[in-house]
Amino acid sequence: MKGPRQALPTLITLAVVALALVLGYYAWTYYTRAPWTRDARVRADVVTLAADVAGRIVELRVQDNQHVNKGDLLLEIDPARYELAMERANRAVEVARAALGQSRAAIIASQALLRQRQSEEVRRRELKARSAISKEEWEQANTDASVAQAQLLREEANLGLAQANVSLAEAAQHQAQLDLERTRVFAPVNGYVTNLLTRAGDYATTARPLLALVDSDSFYISGYFEETKLPRIHEGDSVRVQLMSGERFDGRVASIAFAISDRENTPGSRLLANINPSYTWVKLAQRIPVRIAIDPQYQGRDRLRAGTTATVSVVESADLEVVR
Repeated sequence: MKGPRQALPTLITLAVVALALVLGYYAWTYYTRAPWTRDARVRADVVTLAADVAGRIVELRVQDNQHVNKGDLLLEIDPARYELAMERANRAVEVARAALGQSRAAIIASQALLRQRQSEEVRRRELKARSAISKEEWEQANTDASVAQAQLLREEANLGLAQANVSLAEAAQHQAQLDLERTRVFAPVNGYVTNLLTRAGDYATTARPLLALVDSDSFYISGYFEETKLPRIHEGDSVRVQLMSGERFDGRVASIAFAISDRENTPGSRLLANINPSYTWVKLAQRIPVRIAIDPQYQGRDRLRAGTTATVSVVESADLEVVR
């Protein structure tokens, strides 16, 4: 019969094997099922600013990597030609309005003349009925009234044309005012100027990008999780984030992407499915983007850099209940 000393190595061996099995199970669960990933990136919205008008840049108010606030003046394009266009538009509006006033005055005069001609025609018709005047005199009065009526219609048409000219002139004035205002480019968001290549003296052309602005209020984490881990991730779950630089902070799951590109399903001829005839026995789990909102209380938001690498661990709802 074996003594306690002889059974001790066997017990130790069994304990080590049991511990290895337990640790192996937890390692397998952590690496294959637990909702975490090293494949995560810090992201931010980038606003590309372009000129709405063309011209030489006479003033550049920002430097590379400078933080700007929404509404700050970034640069100014030479406004000289647009000020002249604004002056011409103002004079055109004045001329059009003066022509409109003349048309209205002409209508008043035509209306007065028409009333006079119509009154004369009525009197001559009564005199003709009493044979006091000849038929030719009455016909002349009737003709004069018809001519006055036609003159009034023509003046009313001229009034409509004058009103249209005023509207066109005012529209051109608004366009000139808008072009003049667009010579000054302002920051649409709070953010950081990045990779600034524009210099004062450069010629800005319409719709050509001038500078990029990283929205400092839009930073978030984009984590790419294997599809096998998605059942354990839910919107609102708490998240722990660690940057490669060593910084740590919390967040929450904001949303989960609903689709990714399928490389095996590309359109073929006549829009038929083009299926790859080869098949690999080892199938890798697809990675699905998960958008993670950063804790607003995190004090290091101003030190985040879009594009940097992060490790993300999701705290599952069941784990939260245990913690509570």
